[in-house]
Amino acid sequence: MTNIPLYTAIGLVAISLAARAEDLSTATAPLPPGTFTTSAHSDEWKIANALSAAPATITEHASVVDWPANPRDGMSQGRVLRKGNNGWTCMPDVPGRPQHDPMCVDETMMQWLMATLAGKKPNIDRVGLSYMLMGEARQGQGALPAKDPAQVKEWFYVGPHVMIVLPDTAQDALRGINQDLSNSLPYVSLLSSSADATPIWVVPVAKGGDRIKEEPLK
Repeated sequence: MTNIPLYTAIGLVAISLAARAEDLSTATAPLPPGTFTTSAHSDEWKIANALSAAPATITEHASVVDWPANPRDGMSQGRVLRKGNNGWTCMPDVPGRPQHDPMCVDETMMQWLMATLAGKKPNIDRVGLSYMLMGEARQGQGALPAKDPAQVKEWFYVGPHVMIVLPDTAQDALRGINQDLSNSLPYVSLLSSSADATPIWVVPVAKGGDRIKEEPLK
């Protein structure tokens, strides 16, 4: 007698594996027009997506942490997807954006990020660095995240870039630097309306829409 439940189970497993492989392939592929980033992905997908943010020399031993349900809770509330040991932390896409925007940060930039999300003063005493080699899309300087991203009238597409935070004692060094997101030039951004906000220097290394791909030397 044919074992229908067994064949059904095997079929479901095969479909699940195929879907998983297809899902992983979208971790770095451009988003289809009219769609937005989402947290509704597998851990494997999020890890692949997060590790695309920086060079392999950084990501090989970096931790991967998911964004918390409420970013104001701080990254310490984010679920650890993979443990690392080099002081770097990578995060997958921020939900609700029209393009991938994973990020890898060092310990100082993580301190800045956690404080900024919580509306607190970061108290930075050394240079911090982060990579976003997939680029990102922003609503504008100081704009609050839209509840419905489909209603955003204008997105600013920032190409692959690095972000630098300076010690509090060196903030004057950023005085007078460009703040325009649309010209593909390095710019200064606060990312917070808090009076204690510490600016970061965003340095694009390619134009919006461009991709950076590591290739081994022949």
